[in-house]
Amino acid sequence: MLRFSRCGLINSGVNRHALIVGVVMVTNVVRAEVRPPAVAGAFYPGDARALAGEVRGFLEGGKAGGPPPVALIAPHAGYVFSGATAGKAFAPLAGAKVTRVILLGPSHHAGFAGGALPDPDITAFATPLGEVPVDRDAVAKLAGTAEFRGPASAHTREHSLEVEIPFLQATVGPVPIVPIVVGHATDRSLATAMARRLAELLGPGTVVVVSSDFTHHGAAYGYSPFASDRTIGPSLAALARATAGRAAAVDPQGFTQQIETSGDTVCGARPITVLLELLAHAFQGSGAVADVTTSFDVSGDASQVVAYAGVDFTGSWGAWRADPAPPQPTELSKAEEKAVAALETHLTHGGQLAEWFAAHPVNGNLAAPAGVFVTVNNLGAKARKEGKLRGCIGTMEAREPLVDAVIEAGVSAAHDPRFPELDAAELRDVAVEVSVLSPMREVGGPKDIVLGKHGVLLTKAGRRAVFLPQVATETGWDLQTFLSALSQKAGLAPDAWRSGARFEVFTAQVFGEHE
Repeated sequence: MLRFSRCGLINSGVNRHALIVGVVMVTNVVRAEVRPPAVAGAFYPGDARALAGEVRGFLEGGKAGGPPPVALIAPHAGYVFSGATAGKAFAPLAGAKVTRVILLGPSHHAGFAGGALPDPDITAFATPLGEVPVDRDAVAKLAGTAEFRGPASAHTREHSLEVEIPFLQATVGPVPIVPIVVGHATDRSLATAMARRLAELLGPGTVVVVSSDFTHHGAAYGYSPFASDRTIGPSLAALARATAGRAAAVDPQGFTQQIETSGDTVCGARPITVLLELLAHAFQGSGAVADVTTSFDVSGDASQVVAYAGVDFTGSWGAWRADPAPPQPTELSKAEEKAVAALETHLTHGGQLAEWFAAHPVNGNLAAPAGVFVTVNNLGAKARKEGKLRGCIGTMEAREPLVDAVIEAGVSAAHDPRFPELDAAELRDVAVEVSVLSPMREVGGPKDIVLGKHGVLLTKAGRRAVFLPQVATETGWDLQTFLSALSQKAGLAPDAWRSGARFEVFTAQVFGEHE
């Protein structure tokens, strides 16, 4: 008897002999240029009648009617685990006038960057319900670009696209597809470039379907931040809903930061990012989370749990819109102070950062490039016993938007190599302080440094060190003591600042949760 996978890999308990037989039987009845199903009989029924009935039942659990989505996210696990969630995502698509489906999914078997297209000889993808043609003209157009040079072999065993096709067959019929497997090494810059290419394929009848499961929790996945007990289902569902909410809000920055900061194991994070960049630049409309479930709801097995989410986007496609020029930073507002939620998200693996992004649109100061330092300070008895400083990391250069810089510095401060790594249990005993820096300017020497106002970057003999403005205020040091300590921090002699040193100064706007 076959068992269905709850995630991207077939469970060890699957009857592999039966799976191989099922694939061989299908291969015998399709042409060589048709990509045969790889997981029929394992992830979903291998019998056409049984598959059609099962998919129909899942779709009936969703909400039909209303404007059909032009894009959606659906899970790709075994149908027994995720079929109901997929049905709710696909149900509004039923009967829509669709001329092309761009189908994106993650690679579970091959490592590469960018998109992998099927072999040029492949004319269709088959399931037990029949064949759907490949839009060979669109594939050929993408094949000539640098963003879509992944290996065609990535499609051979990949299930992430295949499991979505029966839902497409049941809702819109044998519409031509553009099947793209997205490599895990795809960064956000490449995802944006891929989206820019895909925008050339958009039109009134185009639908983009992204295949992804959400958090994979358990020893088998190398990710177990939550207790493996009966609370695991609600915990993962809450996390998935927060993360999926960033996708529904068409927030590629918030979605990416939530996943990277928490370490969340969303297998389709890369193809979702491609979709979100496409939506952010060439879409008018809105998104909504259709459903969130977990495999625990079905299996009751807390040792290995996967979360699933369905998201629909309704609206229309349009021409590609360029990003606006970044604004200049001005006075910080209280709302922006909550960017320090990154530290809590990183240490607890929760959805706090996604919730912060939901409450604070990234515009104004948050979108302006700025240098920033995040300081973690001990409080109360902990400060008296161990000293005030618990970690301080940042960047002097205004290389990225403030919100990204704060998140990166906050996560790094938890791992300041001068101290033991920060633990989630310490959060109640520390305060987070964020210093947003002005541009640096070089000064002639120590006489131009104003203690308490200026932060100082000292450079000499290839060595550098920096003190924030508040260091002098907190320590009570005079200028000579301040510069001697700065020299020692750079690995130089205490009096190295007296000759041959270069001084750059800056100011800082300082804010935090405990001022």
